[in-house]
Amino acid sequence: MRVENPSLVVWKEGVPVLWRAGAAACEPVSEDTVFPEGVVVGLPSDDVRSTLLKVSPVELKHLSKSLPYMMEEQVAEDVEELHFVASALGDEQFLVAFTRQDKMADWVEQLSFNDSLKVFGPEALCLPLEGDECCAVVDGDEVVLRWSDAHGARIDLSLLSTVLDSLAQIPSSLVIYGTDREQVVSQLTDDQAALVDWRQGGWGALLLLTKSAPQVNLRQGSFAPPLPLVKWWGVWKAVAIAASVALSLQFVSDVSQFQTLKQQNLELRSAIQDSYRKANPRGAVVDAEKQLDRQIAEFAGEESVTAFTPKLVDVVTATMAQSGRVTSINYTSGQLRLNLTAQDFASVEQIRQALERAGLKATLETSSARGDEVRARLRIEVS
Repeated sequence: MRVENPSLVVWKEGVPVLWRAGAAACEPVSEDTVFPEGVVVGLPSDDVRSTLLKVSPVELKHLSKSLPYMMEEQVAEDVEELHFVASALGDEQFLVAFTRQDKMADWVEQLSFNDSLKVFGPEALCLPLEGDECCAVVDGDEVVLRWSDAHGARIDLSLLSTVLDSLAQIPSSLVIYGTDREQVVSQLTDDQAALVDWRQGGWGALLLLTKSAPQVNLRQGSFAPPLPLVKWWGVWKAVAIAASVALSLQFVSDVSQFQTLKQQNLELRSAIQDSYRKANPRGAVVDAEKQLDRQIAEFAGEESVTAFTPKLVDVVTATMAQSGRVTSINYTSGQLRLNLTAQDFASVEQIRQALERAGLKATLETSSARGDEVRARLRIEVS
């Protein structure tokens, strides 16, 4: 999430206050506070811990459920009482932050009057950091310190030197935001003081150089912001009422149309039954349409029987092509017996071959010459 100079809500003496970018002082947070766009809630770093965790692709599938148990050996408290979140930094590298559930619930409750506060991160991770430097902001007698992408803390000013000595790697620069340089430097060793890059100002000056929100957001899971149902209802109330009225009118229209169609169907069924009785006045009527269809089907040919008329056309066409003449036709059980006359025996054979080419099985049964013509009988399979 990218924002320009985000404002920051932090806790001062247990009470949330708002720091605006460039402000010289903070302002108390109340129900009347108008928050700027992109405001971030910085949770007290002495109550929130963060660390890096390597997660394999196999573990990633169930990370949300297994994360508390993966961190069990790194915390002293019961994981059931802690709230864990994780944010990916790389392919297998995750930034993990966790705090007590009761603490998280208390922070959310203190800011529950404003639903625009959706990003809750450790305040230490809100500090800008470049390279291997260390960044700190002095807040009264305490210091908020950040020394890596995933690590930071809120400590007493008197412990600043001790914490810096405990770091695994000496920072190249120690950027400190504050108002009393001498007081802060007096707490450091000479080597540490030589690394100080002093910036006059507090959180307000620091926010002028901050361009991004924390890489991890603790307002997830059971602490995720609730849906703004009241706000949605205010926006869509008129549309919802209009849609309800339209649906009600449509329902009434559909019911009325259904009753009309039902009455028309009854009248149609009665007319069908009357028509059936005209065709078949006897017997019980269960389904007039089906009964009449079955009775008509008894007079229709079977689907497997080849249509007779197209085959008859093939026979007559083949006969006339050889100047022949059909004298009689007899059709029985898929066989057609054809009596014809032709000019000679060769013409009869040509007629038979033409029928074969038309896909008919033609067999010459008898042939005889009478005068100037030849009479023949062919048996043709048409089924």
